[in-house]
Amino acid sequence: MGDVISATTRFERVGGKRAQFFSKARILLEQAHTYRGEGDLLLALEMSYQSALRTAGAVVAGSDVAARKRKPKSAWDQLQLVGDEAAEWAAELSQFSTIRSRASSGLDITLSAADLDRFMARVALFLEEAQHGFSPSVDAA
Repeated sequence: MGDVISATTRFERVGGKRAQFFSKARILLEQAHTYRGEGDLLLALEMSYQSALRTAGAVVAGSDVAARKRKPKSAWDQLQLVGDEAAEWAAELSQFSTIRSRASSGLDITLSAADLDRFMARVALFLEEAQHGFSPSVDAA
């Protein structure tokens, strides 16, 4: 007897995990802009960073790295395995991990509005480029 698959389950598979990650990344980036507009730099940083992580997840989900049995746990480390372009983004955006971690722990950080704006712009560009796809490198095989 065949498996019964509901129409909603089949519909969810059309976009898949990659599409879900991209959708969440866009929402988080919009929230970051809202918080930035309200002057809450720490929440804007957190939402931007989360958006970058979801984008990284989308890129990994659309690559051969996702199917690997043994892979790094870190989204940034997994992103580095996708290809050269993805690795460059991982190296750049992962630098904010410490700042974000210190901020979420309530520790003092030095984050100017200009620094945050540059980070948010880079996250937006990362999201845009990721949606158009990265070219896989020989490392991804």
